[in-house]
Amino acid sequence: MVALVTACSSGGSGADDESATPVSGGTLTYASYRDATCMDPHVSPGDIVGELQRNVFDSLVAQKSDGTFAPWLASAWKISADGKEYVFTLRPDVKFFDGTPFDAAAVKANFEHILAPATKSQYAASLLGPYAGTDIIDDHTVRVRFTQPYSPFLQAASTAYLGFYSPKVLAEHPDELCGGGRYAVGSGPFRELSVTHGQGIEFERNPDYAWPPATARHIGPAYLDKLSVRYLTEDAVRTGALRGGQVDVIAGTPPADYQALQQDPAYRIVRGDAPGAPYTFFFNQSKEPFSDIRARQAVSAAIDIDGIVDSIYLGVYPRAYGPLSASTPGYDASVEKRPGYDVAKANRLLDELGYTGRDAQGYRIKDGHRFGLVLPYASNLVRESRDLVTQAVQQDLKKVGIELRLTPVDYGTYTTIIAANGYDLVGASWGRSDADVLATLYQSDRSVAKGGANNGKVADPQLDALLQQGRATADPAQRAAAYKQAQQLILDKAYALPIYVFTGVYTAAARVHGFGLDANGWSNFYDTWVEHS
Repeated sequence: MVALVTACSSGGSGADDESATPVSGGTLTYASYRDATCMDPHVSPGDIVGELQRNVFDSLVAQKSDGTFAPWLASAWKISADGKEYVFTLRPDVKFFDGTPFDAAAVKANFEHILAPATKSQYAASLLGPYAGTDIIDDHTVRVRFTQPYSPFLQAASTAYLGFYSPKVLAEHPDELCGGGRYAVGSGPFRELSVTHGQGIEFERNPDYAWPPATARHIGPAYLDKLSVRYLTEDAVRTGALRGGQVDVIAGTPPADYQALQQDPAYRIVRGDAPGAPYTFFFNQSKEPFSDIRARQAVSAAIDIDGIVDSIYLGVYPRAYGPLSASTPGYDASVEKRPGYDVAKANRLLDELGYTGRDAQGYRIKDGHRFGLVLPYASNLVRESRDLVTQAVQQDLKKVGIELRLTPVDYGTYTTIIAANGYDLVGASWGRSDADVLATLYQSDRSVAKGGANNGKVADPQLDALLQQGRATADPAQRAAAYKQAQQLILDKAYALPIYVFTGVYTAAARVHGFGLDANGWSNFYDTWVEHS
């Protein structure tokens, strides 16, 4: 629902006609390839939650495609000279679905709810950074204070994770919010009618909506009467449903189907590289073997990233070179010049580590112990053929004598394994249109328990200082310099291995118009409309 960053390609009449006059009404059916166990954006870190609940929860500001910010629920804002205080002037006409007015008290109630220990926020709490408190100046003026300068706050405040619930539902039903549905009481363009885990979500238009972000293409209620979301995890099933007319838009267009759909005038492809951290392997440095940099370097050199990405994604998703995606503000393009695949280097480093023997299966051994690694993943949340990526990595590592044991489990078991430190590496991506995403993934105090995702167990004072420097200055050049050094340091120390850049690749039927992506590369349905038959 924020800045549109669409890049469209199709054949013939499949191209969206921007000159066509939008019409209201109708239902659009959207097929996603992933589900979520909790639909509360104050709790869940899932991108599917940030994407779908954007339809329900509005934000203070909207992020534009150039990285700047536009008014939304806040019509204006001022930042103190020391970067520790943000004063927002709020729109006076906004109401939640239950009729409760959106005001300064609502801002305060939501931020306090996010930080309350009982909420158990897995991500939103970290977006509030060094939060000190919220002051109600008057009904429509609010001051948010921080203990330290916090330059990423506007970007954080633009996300659905810091979106706003009615204070009434926070007070009366705090334990019901993960279920969504009638407890998802926001102020957005769509109301959530029902949530059926494993199947989908049903939304209906909010007829009173009149406060879209300044980046929107129209003012007033959404065009669609209803938005129906279906969870179709199998690639072939999604494409088949689109071709069969059962759905109007699909997410995660399969690379194998991309060219055919692109050339078919009955469809239109909308794509945009997702900013943030690309799909990456994070090495657990809290124990052997990855407590030794040579082990991290050896594994990194043994994997043919170009070959894997080309063979699986067929040019649809680009390979990653650094800890940030290229579309992220602050990306350092010089990371693309670094050396990569080098089997000879991998073998030399493994020899240096003392893994010079081989067992009957051909795996390297040292003092009778095999060089074996455990990589768990939640099988019910696999996306973009990431299981095929890990299998290809497994084969590359076997060639140099490393055993990679893939452990597919359900999400609950996965979180238990992570909490018990029962893994050697994990794969993940993280969407956010700010280089501060690096703090979520690499800052020493950002464990999962503290709302972060430092699953590599990185504890580097130099890196912490650079990430703090990037947060503490509002000067774009100084921020870029700090984050450039941080990206280089992460690669110098081989803390992680970036694999590919997640790209939002959606395919829409020709009858769908106005569909685009926000600054995170996620779907925007507020301006979307459908032709009536």
